[in-house]
Amino acid sequence: MQHGQSRTGCRRVSGLSLVELTVCLLLGSVLSIGMVGAYLAAKRHYYIEEQMARIQENGRFAVRLLTRELTMAGFFGGLPASAMPATAGVGTDCSTRDWALDPAHSLDLVNDYQGTSDPVALQSGQLTCLDSAAIAENTDLLAIKRTAAGASVRRGVPVSSLTGSTVDSWYLRVRAGRESTWEQISAEALRDSANLSATISYWEAVARVLYIRRHFESGNTDTVVPSLCMETLAGNGMTLRCLVEGIENMQFQFGIDTDGDGVPNQYVSAPAQHDMQRAVAARVHLLVRSPAQITGYRDANHYVLGTTRIAPRYDAYIRRVFSWTVVLRNRLQPFG
Repeated sequence: MQHGQSRTGCRRVSGLSLVELTVCLLLGSVLSIGMVGAYLAAKRHYYIEEQMARIQENGRFAVRLLTRELTMAGFFGGLPASAMPATAGVGTDCSTRDWALDPAHSLDLVNDYQGTSDPVALQSGQLTCLDSAAIAENTDLLAIKRTAAGASVRRGVPVSSLTGSTVDSWYLRVRAGRESTWEQISAEALRDSANLSATISYWEAVARVLYIRRHFESGNTDTVVPSLCMETLAGNGMTLRCLVEGIENMQFQFGIDTDGDGVPNQYVSAPAQHDMQRAVAARVHLLVRSPAQITGYRDANHYVLGTTRIAPRYDAYIRRVFSWTVVLRNRLQPFG
């Protein structure tokens, strides 16, 4: 009988014992769990970074938009207050009186909106064009009136960006040596040579109320996405446009010039009517949240927006505060 063979003539086969196999399986499981854990951690980190990037993008865009509106408030084709035309009425305004084309109060505020009734601005009174039930409570609303930064028609020459729209819009018609007037006319008609003159310029009217809307995601009424929206003059009435998602709260402070030197002496969060007439600067404060919740995250932070302190929400959204100060360079002097 040859060495290495059993009495039955079969060669013995060596292999892993049950203990060795168990150890191998255990080590493989540990390595697999580690790899899965590392992948999930990397994926979660990437997801958090993505949400942070969205916060930064939305916050910066919203701040730029609001600071531009504040800077432009009260700009009416470069005309001084003494040369402004009389107020005109639009078809569907934002007030029970003529509001959109009344340049007297080019900058106005609703401070910390509290209820479901129509918001009331400091100088303009009741703003009826808003869906009051959709406005986020304990946030500020900003009302702006101005013209576009550039003329649509300058001394009889239409700008290249002027469209051929047939919808009538409101324009400030400025004519050399004559009183300025509000005129409702289409962009197409502005291109007509019959309406062009070397002594006439047209500036498109802008009137809008910016606010935080408790906006629902399309197709998902269980998820509320607060958004920076506005009611803006379009054609012969006001229309809703939402601009930036994830803006949860908005607060303003106004720098008041008490001695007439053009420099703010104090900043106030709840200005009186006469304060708004002397405002020469403004601070914008925004609370911006991530578009989506972060699994395992719990927001227990307090947030300060100017003088407003916001309590923790204890939810899974990441939040950041954005603040900026802007000089109100184009405010018209008070009428009267």
